[in-house]
Amino acid sequence: MTRSRFHRDRPRRLVQSAASVLSALACVVLGAVAVPASAAPPPGRLTGEGWVLSTTDASKNYSPTFVGNGYLAARVPAAGEGYSSKPIVTQSELAGFYARPAGQNEQRASLPSWTTLGFGRSGGVYGTGNWSCAFDQLCPAAYGKISGGAFVESSHSGSTVGGYLAGLNTNGQPTVGGTDVIEIRDAPAGTATLAVRYGNASGGPQSIHLGVNGTRQQLTVPSLSSWDDWGVVTVPVTLNAGANTLEVTVAQGDEARVNVDYLALYPDGGQRPTQVATDAIGTTNEYEQSLDLRTGVLSTSFDWTSPAGDTTSFAYEVNANRADGHLGTVSVKAVPHWSGTATVVDEFDGRGLNHASTSDPHVDGRTATLSQTVVSDGKLVTAGLNSVLRVNDKTMPTETIAASGDGSAGQSAAFPVHAGRTYRITKYVGVASSADTDRSLKAASPQRAAADTASRAAKGGYQQALARNDGAWARLWRSGISIPGDTTTTARIHASMFYLLASMRAGVTWSASPGGLSSDGYAGHVFWDMETWMYPALLAQFPDIAVGANTYRQKLLPGAEADAAKLSTPTQPIKGAKFPWESAQSGTEQTPPCCTTGKSEIHINSDVALAQWQYYEASGDRTWLRDKAWPVLRDIADYWATRAVPDPTGGYDINDVMGPDEYHDNVNNSATTNAGAQASLRIAIRAAGILGRTADPAWSKVADGLKIPVDATANIHPEFSGYNGQTVKQADVTLLQYPWGVPMSSGLAQNDLDYYKQHTDPNGPSMTDAIAAINSAALGSPGCTVYTYLRDSADPFLAAPFNQWYETRNGGAFTFTTGEGGYLQEFLYGFTGLRWGTDSITINPFLPPQLPGVDITGVKWQGRTFDLSVGQQATKLTLRSGPPLPVRTADGSVRKVTPGKTLQTPTRHPAGDATQCS
Repeated sequence: MTRSRFHRDRPRRLVQSAASVLSALACVVLGAVAVPASAAPPPGRLTGEGWVLSTTDASKNYSPTFVGNGYLAARVPAAGEGYSSKPIVTQSELAGFYARPAGQNEQRASLPSWTTLGFGRSGGVYGTGNWSCAFDQLCPAAYGKISGGAFVESSHSGSTVGGYLAGLNTNGQPTVGGTDVIEIRDAPAGTATLAVRYGNASGGPQSIHLGVNGTRQQLTVPSLSSWDDWGVVTVPVTLNAGANTLEVTVAQGDEARVNVDYLALYPDGGQRPTQVATDAIGTTNEYEQSLDLRTGVLSTSFDWTSPAGDTTSFAYEVNANRADGHLGTVSVKAVPHWSGTATVVDEFDGRGLNHASTSDPHVDGRTATLSQTVVSDGKLVTAGLNSVLRVNDKTMPTETIAASGDGSAGQSAAFPVHAGRTYRITKYVGVASSADTDRSLKAASPQRAAADTASRAAKGGYQQALARNDGAWARLWRSGISIPGDTTTTARIHASMFYLLASMRAGVTWSASPGGLSSDGYAGHVFWDMETWMYPALLAQFPDIAVGANTYRQKLLPGAEADAAKLSTPTQPIKGAKFPWESAQSGTEQTPPCCTTGKSEIHINSDVALAQWQYYEASGDRTWLRDKAWPVLRDIADYWATRAVPDPTGGYDINDVMGPDEYHDNVNNSATTNAGAQASLRIAIRAAGILGRTADPAWSKVADGLKIPVDATANIHPEFSGYNGQTVKQADVTLLQYPWGVPMSSGLAQNDLDYYKQHTDPNGPSMTDAIAAINSAALGSPGCTVYTYLRDSADPFLAAPFNQWYETRNGGAFTFTTGEGGYLQEFLYGFTGLRWGTDSITINPFLPPQLPGVDITGVKWQGRTFDLSVGQQATKLTLRSGPPLPVRTADGSVRKVTPGKTLQTPTRHPAGDATQCS
């Protein structure tokens, strides 16, 4: 079926075909369909103790990575720079850059691709070439120039090259302006036949527009049996001699629920061609691409021979500067093996735009500066882009590149080069927006602020910018997690933390979506993924970054209060705040109207409350609790106290909800929803006591009356009232143990894990097994249980070569920072048994024999910094700095560790034979 840029089916995170038995639950919205992850994909090459990931072949088992500094990010294709629509659309993201398209909810908008930097001469400039195919060839739509919200997808089988044009219809609405342009060479003049291979399982005819050399006509195609079937329609056309331009586009009036596989021009009366055109523009040799997780620099090197026969050696570096969130750099060392006049092209590529438009392109040729303004749809946010170009650290006069009409802007410079010499070409990109939270918006307009950033960096030079970036990352990596002697697992851990840090930074109080800043997947909306999965992984070692997620909720509290007020009825007045299931800029509910999750997944309130409380536990900051967190905690408690209803048999019920298991809606007394509500009410009561505030008596009454039933026969917690063994989507009841800490016997806890393991969809999202691993470590589950959960939480979801997570075994959101956050929590909270408290921390370490140990440095708690080393026999906690650290151990005793000293405690192990795990 046609899908959004990154497909989502609702309820949340179920990726399915149109024929799925669960299709009644589906509603297509912005999300991610990526190339499916294979089980245990081959890793990229590793160097530097798990810090550098690399590949020498981007033609298979390859998913492009992204670089980011928590404010600015860009996915970078195999080419090493610029824009690509395959195998995954490369996007440039900016924190807080939201749009409100006409008739739609708030969505993250994407900038033009700021990483384009080309070099070459007449006959071929690398990085700016346009693919074309010849007359009488099959021309894959996936290789065309795609823009306007259309994209390449590969989730349906049978396409010619594994990918096809999709996104022509989004959320059931035509993606008007979605376009694919294909250049055809070597055509004879006169009449010919144009064949279009398409997919359409919408159940009825669908229309799109075809263009030939600018003349468009509507094309209607019949429906087929399934989205994995393909049909061909033909259209008579008239061609020019030589070059011709084909276009697939969505115009007003088109339905456009169509996928397009290829176009082909061939002689009238002839046979449709079988030869598939290549997507190569020139030839590449000696290719290598590597991501240095220590510095966030993506490097790509190769020798390229242009179609005209010129060979040039390239070494690109792309970086979103960690020291200056508003700075991105692209630098290339080019060694031409030819002499003559070279051309450098610096571009903002409009094909990367989504839910935004550009204006005011300008080139100052004297200073080699390119600028552009980007406005998100609905004029929600204005961003300024500014690029300063330097060649060997010198200014070369530039000229404006003619606008292409797709929102692009560019400048070029020409200068003489000599064979064998090295030329360093660098573009310094400054970015700022009207929604920035880390700078004074009164100080300068976005364009002025962007220009200042770019010019300042250019003045200091590339090496200085890189050194500042490296230093900022080095300070972050003083806190780390590693497995001694296990480079592969350590690299997975490093990558997971890198992608979280690439998506958040201190001072930027826009929270992260399930894809971080890698894409506009899930429309860039903020879900429980942050508070439950990503936030705890950051809080332990980077509380100054994690707290931004709390600040985001605090500043958007008025929107949550407004949403709660809308729910009030004369018979049930609702007080407090209802935080949105899908949040963006305004703080009001942004779930599409097609979906019930915004109404039903009210457990988000408790997820927010727990994260606020965890930061207080970790920081001990009463002023923050009083001024920042208390209004949120109070409003959430008021919400639960009025949302719960008295049960005629006693106590309270919370009815008509959806728990974390999104396969079941409109249920009553969801165990996890009730447990979170109960905990939120008690958190508010504790906070009131600390702050000397008066707690509403209803908070205690409702908390004590909420039900978390137990099935006495099976000795498990049923997921909701009436639950009888239905398939569960993801971790739900198992969350009662961690993070909610619901008191229960070890037998009941183990039964919950064992039972729901058998009743959880194996094709669900990746984070489920992470929770099971943490719970099993706490219980000391026997045999291979913990190690198996650890493997299952990672192996099926990893994408080569850069250790990025997919959402499910079949694809889904990418890069799935939610899953990466869950994976990190296994090491931070699972194997250490680390738990926060207001007066002490708790550790209760556990280690399966397959892990030699877990070393964690730079953990923060209330002004202390400490390290943990979980060994096979004993675990050591060393206080690096700060006041004495109170530590509660497994026997219940609390011991104080003084600075520079080490506390040693036994490490637990699984009972039974845990050495032979499949």
